[in-house]
Amino acid sequence: MKKLIIACSFLVLSMFVSAQPPAGYYDDAAGLTGLALKTALYNIINGHTSISYDGLYAAYVTTDNLPTNKVWDMYSIKADGTANYWYTNSANNSDQCGNYSQEGDCYNREHSTPASWFDDAAPMYTDLFNVYPTDGYVNSNRSNYPFAEVGSASYTSSNGSKVGTCSVTGYSGTVFEPIDTFKGDFARTYLYMATRYENVVANWPSNSAQCAAAYAGNGGLVFKPWYVTMLLNWCAMDSVSQKEIDRNNAVFAIQDNRNPYIDHPEWILAIWGPTSGIAQQDDMMNVSVFPNPVSDMLTIENYDAENSMDKIEIYSFTSSLVQIIDEPVASQTINVSDFSEGLYTLVIYSGDNISRKKVVVIH
Repeated sequence: MKKLIIACSFLVLSMFVSAQPPAGYYDDAAGLTGLALKTALYNIINGHTSISYDGLYAAYVTTDNLPTNKVWDMYSIKADGTANYWYTNSANNSDQCGNYSQEGDCYNREHSTPASWFDDAAPMYTDLFNVYPTDGYVNSNRSNYPFAEVGSASYTSSNGSKVGTCSVTGYSGTVFEPIDTFKGDFARTYLYMATRYENVVANWPSNSAQCAAAYAGNGGLVFKPWYVTMLLNWCAMDSVSQKEIDRNNAVFAIQDNRNPYIDHPEWILAIWGPTSGIAQQDDMMNVSVFPNPVSDMLTIENYDAENSMDKIEIYSFTSSLVQIIDEPVASQTINVSDFSEGLYTLVIYSGDNISRKKVVVIH
């Protein structure tokens, strides 16, 4: 099991494939960052053309089709492109659920952001960017658990997806973990949902305890700090694929809106990155960082006796995750003598609160 220390090295110009939106589609987002960028994107992708729930199967014929006319199911296809079973992709066929008692019986329509989180409301319920074709049995085992990383698995599907206890600092409940091959797909789906439904997403945690574990109950940052960190790492470890680009274009042809984080993955850090300034919980902790500038030993001092520090993350000026300190002490020292000179951002967590501090390293 990979721990959540994957370097979030978003050197996007060389690392990501780019989709091709229509000319001028994102003009209103040009030059913006942080919450202003997110709101501009909301205004661009808002008001999409909704289809019916029954119409999802017909849409999958173009949005989730393999060259062999099989369903592209991210819960059954393995990292090497093989699968233990395949479903024929068509608008109406016997492979659709239906009843099931095991994997391979039928496929149905999976809300990656569970429908219970938004109370089955429209237009979220049939938004193609959120609803994927997946094996019915695996879908049932996924239930309405958050996507996250599993420590101890109680169920593992044939392609390696898991249900079990969350291993990410910040939550200890039950979660569903897709395979690494598709983690970026689902992370960019969650970021799309946070943007497309910026006007209503603050209400979702009141509908579901599972949602409340990951969502902060606001329309800005949207997610709790532990979840933002995980989503950014998933986006970094699984960059935009040709499959996502093709699906983005196919959904656009049906819904007339796009997932901006497939077209412009650099906007993920521009909005949610450690230096973006979007987090509404910033500097709600009584924490000091010194000396600053620093050349060798850096001290993070927590003066809040009631709220201990849970975790410290250190990001470089390129927003790469340099180091994580789990369960730091109240007066935590960090040796930065091996760090390159430059500006760093410290993200300090205490429950749902975070504080961001900038530090200059010189030698």
